[in-house]
Amino acid sequence: MSDYGRRARRPNDAPTVLLQGRVSPTARDDVREAAEASGVTMSYYLDALITKLVSENGGMPLIDPPARDRANQLDIPGEAATRAA
Repeated sequence: MSDYGRRARRPNDAPTVLLQGRVSPTARDDVREAAEASGVTMSYYLDALITKLVSENGGMPLIDPPARDRANQLDIPGEAATRAA
């Protein structure tokens, strides 16, 4: 049973667009818990968080790219990777 009826939501006429991405289960749980504690939906929480970050920082903060998993990669010389077949 969904409990979204008890949470604060955007007005029905508020413009929205779809934003999708895969995150770790831990990140999803963190967002879900914060949204529940705030009494809002996960979508509203993420939208408000992004708005707050942009407001406070003048834009979205930059992050470091993920570390490459070199243990599970084949070493391919640069010439072979750029050569046309």
